[in-house]
Amino acid sequence: MLNYKILLFVFTVFAIISCKKDWIEIKPNKSLDVPTSVEDFQALLDNSPIMNDGHPSLGEVSADNYYLPYNIWQNWGSVNRYASIWESDIYNNLSTDNTNWNFSYRQVFYANIALDGIDAAGSLADNSPAWNNVKGSALYYRADAFFNISQLFTKPYSLTFPDQLGIPLRLSADPNEKTTRAGLQDTYDRILEDLHNAIAYLPDTALHKTRPSRAAAYALLSRVYLTMQNFSKSLLYADSSLKIYDSLLDYNTLKTTVANPIPGLNKEVIFQATIADDLQATLNCIVDSTLYKSYAANDLRKQLFYKVNAAGQASFIGTYTGGTVGTGSKAFGGLATDEVYLTRAECYARTGNVTAAMNDLNKLLSKRWKTGTFVPFTASNTNEALNLILEERRKETPFRGLRWIDLRRLNSEGANITLTRNINGQLYSLAPNSPRYVLPIPPDVIAISGIPQNER
Repeated sequence: MLNYKILLFVFTVFAIISCKKDWIEIKPNKSLDVPTSVEDFQALLDNSPIMNDGHPSLGEVSADNYYLPYNIWQNWGSVNRYASIWESDIYNNLSTDNTNWNFSYRQVFYANIALDGIDAAGSLADNSPAWNNVKGSALYYRADAFFNISQLFTKPYSLTFPDQLGIPLRLSADPNEKTTRAGLQDTYDRILEDLHNAIAYLPDTALHKTRPSRAAAYALLSRVYLTMQNFSKSLLYADSSLKIYDSLLDYNTLKTTVANPIPGLNKEVIFQATIADDLQATLNCIVDSTLYKSYAANDLRKQLFYKVNAAGQASFIGTYTGGTVGTGSKAFGGLATDEVYLTRAECYARTGNVTAAMNDLNKLLSKRWKTGTFVPFTASNTNEALNLILEERRKETPFRGLRWIDLRRLNSEGANITLTRNINGQLYSLAPNSPRYVLPIPPDVIAISGIPQNER
């Protein structure tokens, strides 16, 4: 009953701050139980449909892992449909975007409620492990949401031009806080600050994988620094995460005959999260043929990640959720050790340690190929190592929301990757570093707040 009242309170307040300014003076029903204790705030953060299962989907929709049959594309939601062909106006007369903007800021709002209240509860809790977990988790969740939003609605981070428009940084649950767009550098600084602060409070590993941990915070820091092209810092935090937790699945132990061969909450998962819209990835989307054909015959990922129909078209079945989330096989949007190994390998290559880079890559791939068939990869220089690692990163982490992040960062450093989509015979393309790598902010946000819109 208490958890229900907490959620009712939160939904009431969230509805109020989501409405027009004239409505802000409306107060929530005083009969509702306002969260005040450590247990209350932990219950708030343990609401996994809000905190774990609402990661944005437009990056995966906009990336090049898939295509859809025309009849399915026609009936897709209009935001996804127009984002998939990189239209200037993806909203097409719709005013809002729950999945990619509102859900993420709802996660921020929940985190801010906990952060606003936990210090007052601290005088009673005396900074207990339970108090620390709430504090660290709330900081982690806010950083996670801010990072996810930034990868859609800001330009890619640039070492040369960091002073671009960032995102609104809501740092309080106060509905009267003015909405403005921070600078891009300020946005990343806030993400990094929240994660660094979270590390001081979180346990090394979490009681449940739906809760943040120090290993997860290090892994997310590594992802953020990789996006910023700060490879020495990304290497440091990938290494820190793996020193706490480095388990890898041996794909030889998995069954190829089941609907979703990769178990959910498996030993590689550091932090469990899913993408809000599953892109129909395991149902109707067809995997890019170049991607599917890139796997060698003895690479078990070709069987465990994909199911091929009579027409020779592959669909993706390798989600790390195990197909057990909700009513469908949602795409995994969390953190896992395979990604961290690949990040560390890439950063080793970029910082000149080719031997260490190939050791990490081969340790991972030895768990992916049929027993007795894997011959360790070799590289004679940094470029060879980096090319191998980036190719394997693409093959290891499809449909996790990472491809869009990688396209943005790699093109910003000169990878020159052009995306193309064929819709019923009409070709669409996305040029490297196009302004359409930045999604438009939903119209209702612009109308209510007056913040500047992204150029498309």
